[in-house]
Amino acid sequence: MPRFIDRTGQRFGKLVALERIGTDALKKVLWRCRCDCGNEVSVVAGSLVTGNTTSCGCLIPNFKHGGWNKSSYNTWRAMMRRCYNARDKDFKRYGSVGVTVCSEWHDYSNFAADMGEPVGTQTLYRIAANGDYTKDNCRWATPTIQARNIRVRKTSKSGYTGVHLRKGRWYAEITHQKKKHYSRVCNTLEEAVAARKELERIRWGVA
Repeated sequence: MPRFIDRTGQRFGKLVALERIGTDALKKVLWRCRCDCGNEVSVVAGSLVTGNTTSCGCLIPNFKHGGWNKSSYNTWRAMMRRCYNARDKDFKRYGSVGVTVCSEWHDYSNFAADMGEPVGTQTLYRIAANGDYTKDNCRWATPTIQARNIRVRKTSKSGYTGVHLRKGRWYAEITHQKKKHYSRVCNTLEEAVAARKELERIRWGVA
């Protein structure tokens, strides 16, 4: 008999598990969940942990308008799983260390409105490696750009790729065609992060 996993209080998209309420006709464990919209619904445990059910049904109209077959929707589901599903293979690097998804993005339609669709091989990238999934901290980036940023991040103590502090002042740097390029000196971390984005736009052509 499978080991019982207490999911009381865990969030799955817009649903929060309240209590186990038995099993269905196929002997699958059922949980009573409350949706962010206020409705309560009974959901099979397996549907919660796989991300197949993330609301009481109030999100379905969005998917009928094309969300379910878009790359952004698959990305959104994977993001939610690794942050809130303890059985996801990547949970230990995200949810278990405190990485969360901003409340607005628990609704796929808000995520899609903020981020749009990835182009080509682009995937979701967090600008601050230890930051949460928010509009200001996320962007679409190609594997090449992400690999560059991971290398640069290892030398940055700011938590942001290519952003450094020297003598109390912030600055950003980027490498393009084996040559380093620097931003102006900035007074705040936020200004330096914005300067880094501008360098990426100019040197790498990243939107």
